[in-house]
Formats: sequence, structure tokens, C-alpha cells
Amino acid sequence: MTPLIIPITGRSGSGKTTLIEKLIVYYKIRGKKVSVIKSMRHTFETDSPGKDTFRYRESGAFSSIITNGKKFSLISEIDNEANPLDLADKYFSDSDIIIIEGFKEGNLQKIEVIGDSKETPLFHDDKNIKILVTDTKFNLRVVY
Repeated sequence: MTPLIIPITGRSGSGKTTLIEKLIVYYKIRGKKVSVIKSMRHTFETDSPGKDTFRYRESGAFSSIITNGKKFSLISEIDNEANPLDLADKYFSDSDIIIIEGFKEGNLQKIEVIGDSKETPLFHDDKNIKILVTDTKFNLRVVY
């Protein structure tokens, strides 16, 4: 069975992570296996300098896994640029639900979380945003 994909987007600090935490709890209580992919536009490190796995990558390892037999973390380079949907298909096919945080540029229907940012909400320019989650009042003009 193909997992349900729930893309959640929004400006930084809007409350996306808080919503995702609540969704994970909600679905887990109902017996669903939930996985999350955080999509970012900027570079990041998940490994600490000096740690073994960091040293393996610094030495040129393409991928490394750290495990204790009960959980693992995979750190890997990617040959070709992959979007969150590619990674979901490759690594999370055994999940019931996959939540993707970010992925503003994705061409799929999304949920936008709107916090108290003074920035313009994304739905004004992204016709793929179909659901808004907010506690902020503003006027909407619905276009069908």
C-alpha cells in the first residue's frame, strides 16, 4: 500500500514543527507508522566534528550508519539531486503516513501553517496550497 503523503509548508517560525508533532501523536495513537522528512534549502550537518561517523565521511565514505541494534541513523551523500518524494519512496515505503516539512517548491497539494510573521503567507503565490492552519485573523478571498 502506498503511504499517505502530507506536505506541510510555511514561513520559518510559523509553527510547522508543533503541528507535525501533534499529527505524529494523533496518528500513532491510531496505530499508524509515521515518518517525517524535513526539506531544507540551505546546507546542514547532522554529524559532529570529531565523532566517528563524521570522521568516516571526512575520509571519503559515501554513506555511514550508526546503530545500537534498536535504531539507526543513516548519513549519506546523494549521487543525483533528490527531492523529498524521491527519498520517501526509497526509504519510507513501509510507512503508513509520510509528513514532509518544507518543500515549498514542490508541485503537490500542501498545507500551509501561518504564524504571526509579518511576511506574506505563501498561499498568495502558491496555488498548490489547499489548506491553511492558523490562529491569525486575516481576510481571505476564495477563488474556485
